[in-house]
Amino acid sequence: MIAEAQDFACELLDKDGETLAHSPRAMPVFNLTLPRAVKALLRAYPAETLRPGDVLITNDPWLCAGHLFDIAIVTPAFRDGRLVGLMGTVGHVSDIGGTKDSLHAREIYEEGLQIPPMKLFDAGRPNETLIQLIRQNVRNGDQVLGDIFSFVAANKLGAERLDAFMADYGMHDLGALAEVVQGLSEKAMRDAVRAIPDGEYRSTITNNPLGEKISYPVLVKVEGDAITVDFDGAPPQLPQGGLNSTLNYTAAHATYPLKCMLTPSVRGNAGCYRPFTVKAPEGSILNPTYPAAVNLRTRTGWYLAPNIFAALSGAAADKVQSFTGLAVAANIYGKDDQGTFYSDMLFVGGGQGGAARKDGHSSLLWPTSAANTSIELMESRVPVLVLEKSFLADSGGAGKQRGGLGQIVRFRKREDDGHEMLVSVYPEGVDNPIPGLFGGHPGGGARGLVQGTDGRLLRDCGTGALVSLKSTGEIVELVLGGGAGFGDPAERSADAVARDLALGFITPEHAAQFYRQPTVPSGTEAEKQPSQAWA
Repeated sequence: MIAEAQDFACELLDKDGETLAHSPRAMPVFNLTLPRAVKALLRAYPAETLRPGDVLITNDPWLCAGHLFDIAIVTPAFRDGRLVGLMGTVGHVSDIGGTKDSLHAREIYEEGLQIPPMKLFDAGRPNETLIQLIRQNVRNGDQVLGDIFSFVAANKLGAERLDAFMADYGMHDLGALAEVVQGLSEKAMRDAVRAIPDGEYRSTITNNPLGEKISYPVLVKVEGDAITVDFDGAPPQLPQGGLNSTLNYTAAHATYPLKCMLTPSVRGNAGCYRPFTVKAPEGSILNPTYPAAVNLRTRTGWYLAPNIFAALSGAAADKVQSFTGLAVAANIYGKDDQGTFYSDMLFVGGGQGGAARKDGHSSLLWPTSAANTSIELMESRVPVLVLEKSFLADSGGAGKQRGGLGQIVRFRKREDDGHEMLVSVYPEGVDNPIPGLFGGHPGGGARGLVQGTDGRLLRDCGTGALVSLKSTGEIVELVLGGGAGFGDPAERSADAVARDLALGFITPEHAAQFYRQPTVPSGTEAEKQPSQAWA
């Protein structure tokens, strides 16, 4: 989760908890939720009470990143005995206890261990009671604590480097630097917002994570140099399924795409987000009240960015992208012959939506920055055998700019050892086609199945199920949705269609249905490529 999928972020914040800089590969929503967690921790442990060697911790979804798997570690940084800044790291740990079947959770109490704002270290002394409590309440105690202590180590290193940086420049605090860095970023963002015509821009998007359509309206209001994103009309919070998105998580997914659209060349810090306000009705699915179940909040939050893009498509057509086929994280649980418990998470991505200047990327875990899980490394940790992992031809939505391809992944138990293996098969985008922008077509849909080795359907998992595998004859098949197209397919260049055909990204039947029938121009790169579906 941390080293391979890179589901984490490290941040340097000023002493008030405002971001100065973050790691380049930081998970985007963490850039918004971690500062909120830092400020919540400072309310519990005011800055003037902190001492060298203190380390703070929380995973409260309403204060941090929206579900219990994401743990924030915050370390005060001192120079000459004075607090000058804060180092923050947040990451998704491998297990947090709780149910293995999140779609049936009705309260957060079922979802795992809750860690309110606490001290993990007090003036350098470890909180052994909390450490043992964590170890006892998660399935992989050594691995989870190893991740947590790696966050502590990262923060310590960050504080040491900050002290060295300040010494190099003869600095005694970060106040002036913060004012300049955050001020320049804020000015750049406000200038970019002014370039969008004032107005009220609306859109509605749907999903069906429990088999019934749910609609999410959004109003994006542009006034001068500020933007308000209002989710008035969002449906009530759901009593089951962990699909509720806390306001922290909602605000992160509502403002991160605006940052990408408007100032992509400006490094992120607190100033970038000051022109934005996010509203959602309390008690709604986008601002639930405690103790709502929230573990699967990605299956709601990941729809917010494409909804905002659709709303702003008329005002900023060159800065938006079509709907992206959403990622899936399949959890795998079981015990081996020695009785040792294992768990792992298979991250796989769908196809990115097309945009004004380019096709969507294929098999991308957008709107996160996480990586697809390494198959070889996963097979070394859990007893599974991956039979297929390949792009899915024709899954990219047709358009002037094509949507990225989804992928198909098939795996089974490695051995007939008599032990049960549990797999969460939660495909996102089943029976929910979302059109592209400006005449682009929807990408291919998602599905999750269990099949026999003879291809016989054993179980259709619908929009999600916890599957029990007991033999090597049961094969899990996950299909990730493709991205939607951007623009009229009739305007796609013949060379681009020919290249897609040569690479196996589309079939001749698909080309005939959606594009004018192409011929491969003599001597082009497309002609030289073998026709195949890339695996």
